[in-house]
Amino acid sequence: MRTSWLPYVLAALPALTCKAAENDSLVEVRDGKTVTTGKLLAQDKERAMLLDRTGRLHDLTLDSVKLQTTSSRFQPHTVMELRNQLSREFGKSLEVGSTRHYLVLGPSGRASDYAKVFEEQYSTLQRYFKTRGFTLTDSQFPLVAVVFPTQKQFTEYARGEGSKTMANMQGYYSPRTNRVALFETETKSVAVSVLDSLEPALPSPFRFYGTTETELKATMIHEATHQIAYNIGLHSRMGETPRWVVEGMATTFEPDGMRSTLAGSQPAQRINRERYIVFQNFVRAGRRKPKSLRSFIESDALYESAVLDFYAQSWALTFFLVETRPRNYSAYLKRIAARNPLRDYPATERLADFKETIHADVDWLDVQFVKYIDGLK
Repeated sequence: MRTSWLPYVLAALPALTCKAAENDSLVEVRDGKTVTTGKLLAQDKERAMLLDRTGRLHDLTLDSVKLQTTSSRFQPHTVMELRNQLSREFGKSLEVGSTRHYLVLGPSGRASDYAKVFEEQYSTLQRYFKTRGFTLTDSQFPLVAVVFPTQKQFTEYARGEGSKTMANMQGYYSPRTNRVALFETETKSVAVSVLDSLEPALPSPFRFYGTTETELKATMIHEATHQIAYNIGLHSRMGETPRWVVEGMATTFEPDGMRSTLAGSQPAQRINRERYIVFQNFVRAGRRKPKSLRSFIESDALYESAVLDFYAQSWALTFFLVETRPRNYSAYLKRIAARNPLRDYPATERLADFKETIHADVDWLDVQFVKYIDGLK
């Protein structure tokens, strides 16, 4: 699964084996009669990654486009520029609600309320990780979310963006566009995310995270966590990030306890009760094998075979690491973000990065991790 956040990747790019952009020059990309401008983030002999002024990523095949560096400097759209662009894109069908970090489009009279939910989640993540010693930054771009009044409008928008949707999908976050899209509904069920490519032919940086039927606010919180994590330095939009890392972060912030008395509460008050119950059943029913943490880190295979167990363990491992080893976990996230974004991430490297930053024998950590989660009850 490839994803990425830009300032942290840019800081790491000089160490990459691919050719990396070394300045903020504005680059023109010509594909036939189509011209796209932006900042070149990474390049090898075959591909290049471009960031445009709206925050959208473009994965370019170099033999089909022409790149030209201009004398201008790259600058993201201002809030007003982006707001005007969104108004032109969506017309009068949706109004725009704004906060310090967000521009949220929604039905008349509700956009501002939705924007407050997203902004509160932004503050939650900043506060939670800063109190645990993480070095974070503000988003380089205004963050955009779109809440459609109907599922039909949501589906039409997703298809227009090239995104696949499922019949019961209520929302998704796209690392490619850096947008969240949802629709209003009162349907309730367990929140589970799905991952799919935008098109089979596209490389994995252009995948998205979607949430199946649940309360609208729960969907907003889950997808906002994805979006915010990619924009404050916790994940990387370009490089390949293990799926358990991405979903572990989102499931950690699903419960209300994570958004209330963060600083003073005990860990047991912040646990994700639904994920906790599934994980305990995963262990006690014998589905989770001893010393299986190693294979969980090496690949996303559990997602394919037992998705609920996968989400439960992703939550449990993330919660364990951030609560007991925050500095090591921070170093692990930075290590992932610093990888060459144009390379695959094989099992051997996944395991090595984890071991070298967490600084613990994986089999020993497996026992400690399960014991810690069991003690939260």
